[in-house]
Amino acid sequence: MDIFGKIIIVGFLLFILATPIILSLKGYDNFRILAWSFPLMAVFIFLGSYWPHFYVDLRLELMGFDFDGMNDLDRARNVLPELKEEATKLYWSTMGIGWPLQAFIWMVILSPYPFVVLGCKAFIKYLKRR
Repeated sequence: MDIFGKIIIVGFLLFILATPIILSLKGYDNFRILAWSFPLMAVFIFLGSYWPHFYVDLRLELMGFDFDGMNDLDRARNVLPELKEEATKLYWSTMGIGWPLQAFIWMVILSPYPFVVLGCKAFIKYLKRR
């Protein structure tokens, strides 16, 4: 089940990276590439940031984890004995910065990417004209 979550994350990353490239290969002008790639990238970044949080909560819920417990023993009371350690690790792995902040950070980091794609497109056109 852990591999499924990683496959979904890689899929979101591929969608994020492929969006401006596909739009430039379709022959859109620069404005349309930017106008389409930023919202699509934002959607995929938000989904990609939310998915790990949702996936961990889903796995814990399927294990029988009680989120309202006061300590680790109360929270893992309904979990099978062989899964208690994994459930506790999953629960504590959700601590840290939240998914909205992760999405904002990734949006800031990846926002120049469509401009890089446009620069590569212009460079390829320049090389073809030479």
